Amino acid sequence: MPYAVVKNLGEAYFRSYHQEYGLDYTIFRFFNTYGPQQSKDFVIPKLLHQALHNEDITIYGDGLQSRTFCYIDDNIEASYRIFSDDSLKNEVFNIGSDLVYNIKELVDVILKVTGSNSQIIHLPALEEGDMTRRQPDNSKMKAVLNRELIPLENGIVKLMEHLKK
Repeated sequence: MPYAVVKNLGEAYFRSYHQEYGLDYTIFRFFNTYGPQQSKDFVIPKLLHQALHNEDITIYGDGLQSRTFCYIDDNIEASYRIFSDDSLKNEVFNIGSDLVYNIKELVDVILKVTGSNSQIIHLPALEEGDMTRRQPDNSKMKAVLNRELIPLENGIVKLMEHLKK
């Protein structure tokens, strides 16, 4: 069964149980979170590792696939505040940034922050395909935080400093 279908079914179960049995829920939809302790298999830690070691940076396809990236501190603070506020029960929250970067732009930010001499190598697009754009409506998250999110460049600097420890 496709991933998106399974997620939607899970959300439908929560809503049904709330209607039928009064079970409270909070649904979090997380979008591309990054930060310390993340597996190097994910895009930002992988690219940052390559740049810090002046290794070739690999991009699948043309690099125009776009994403948003949310630093872990924003994710944790928003989740904590939502869980701590009973008035926010029985809602769905998209947890992620609203600033869109394509993969080429992400690589440019990482190269700038690291001062790397890495070369960019384009590999064939992934066989299964890659979503070309993914951007959440994070207006509810931003209202809960009541502040701007950590900019991508600042988050990458924080992650780089952590990796150098």
